[in-house]
Amino acid sequence: MCGSRRRGLLALVCVGVHVGPSGPSPLAAQVDLVGQAGVEVRLFPVDPLADAQPRWVSASVKLQPELTLPLGDRVVLRAIARARADDSDPSRSYVDVREARADWHREAVSVSVGINTVFWGVTESRHLVNIVNQTDYLDELDADEKLGQLMALVTYEAGDLGIFELFAMTGARAQLYPSASGRPGVQVTVLDDSPSYESRRGQWNADAAVRWSHGRGNVNWALSYFQGTARDPELVPAGTPVDPAVRPRYDLVRQAGLEIQWTRGSWLWKAESIVREGQGPTFAAITGGFEHTMYGVAGSSLDLGAIIEYSYDGRDNLTFNIHDNDLFGGLRLSFNDVRGSEVLAGVLRDLDSGVTLGKIEASRRLAEGWRVELIGRLFRSDSDDDPVYWFRRDDYVQAALEYYF
Repeated sequence: MCGSRRRGLLALVCVGVHVGPSGPSPLAAQVDLVGQAGVEVRLFPVDPLADAQPRWVSASVKLQPELTLPLGDRVVLRAIARARADDSDPSRSYVDVREARADWHREAVSVSVGINTVFWGVTESRHLVNIVNQTDYLDELDADEKLGQLMALVTYEAGDLGIFELFAMTGARAQLYPSASGRPGVQVTVLDDSPSYESRRGQWNADAAVRWSHGRGNVNWALSYFQGTARDPELVPAGTPVDPAVRPRYDLVRQAGLEIQWTRGSWLWKAESIVREGQGPTFAAITGGFEHTMYGVAGSSLDLGAIIEYSYDGRDNLTFNIHDNDLFGGLRLSFNDVRGSEVLAGVLRDLDSGVTLGKIEASRRLAEGWRVELIGRLFRSDSDDDPVYWFRRDDYVQAALEYYF
C-alpha cells in the first residue's frame, strides 16, 4: 500500500515510522506527524431548488494529516494531505495533497521545491491579490481554502531592504465547483473536467511571480507581480437552452498587486489592489477599510472589533466573481479565555444589485485536542446573472467537531 502514487503522503509516513527487528529506526524518531479529523453537519431551513439535493441535512467527515521530517540541519520534508467524504455531493468526496515539498535554508536564503500553498493579502472580506494558489470552493464558498500548487520558491531576507520572493510554477490546478446534488449547489453543468486554456501547454504553462514585502514602524506593505495562467477562469456558455452548461476557460494574465496595512493604536487600516491584463479588457480592483478594536469592553476581558471594508472590481468577464461594488460590515468578539473562544459575524452587500451574503463563525476549544465550530451562511440574490443566485435557497447552519492530534 505504501507504494501507491496516490498515497504519496502515506508512503512517507510508512517510511518514517517503520519498526525493524531492533526497534524504531532513527528516522522514525525525527518524524513529526500531527493533523486534524472532524465531522461536519449542515442544516438547511429552506427547501432546495432541485430534488437531487438534500432536503434539510447533509454531513461530511474530513481528515488532514501533516508530516514534517528533518533531513540534517538544513533540509526539511513537509507534507499535508486532505480527505473528505460527503453524503450528498460527490464533488466534495476527494483525496488531495495540499503540500508535499522539500525546504532548504541557509542564513538569509531559503528554497522550497514541490507542492506548496502561500498566502498574500491583508483584508478580511476578500483576498484580492492572493493569486498563486487555486481556490477550493468545495470546502467553503468564502474562498479562504486553497489547493496546493507545484512550484519552486526562493526567499531572500534582505534585512533593512525587506523580503524578496521569487516563484516559478507549472501545473495550474483547475477550479472545482459544488455539484447540482450538493448544498450549496451549482444548478448548471460546469464542464470542469474538460477546461480550455489559452496557453498551448494547457495547465503546464510556465508561470512566474515575484513579491517584495517590507515594513517601517507601524506600516507594512507588499508589491507583487504574477504572469501566467489565471486561477479564476471565465465560465463560457457551452450547453443548450434545454441543457445549459458552462466550460471554464483559463486565459494568460499579468497582474500587479499592492498590499498595505497601517496600525495606529486600536485602529488597523488595510487595503489590497490589483491591475490585471489578459482576461478581457484591462481592469483594476481594490478592497480597503479598517478594523477598530475596543479592548476590555465594559471592564470585562472581552475585546470587540468593528470591521468595515469596501470593494470595487472593474472586470467585465464571466468569472466566478461576486465583487464589483460591495460594502462589508462585521463584528469580531474575542473572549480572551483559555478556550480561545471567538465569534465573527458579517454582511456583504452589493450596492448596485442588492445581492447579500451573510456569515457568522464561532469557535471554542473543548477538552485537550478538541474544538467545536458553528458556521452560518446566508445567500440573497434576485439577479440571475450573479453567481450567488445559484445558492439563493441554500442558507445553512453548520456544526463541526474537530480533533487535533
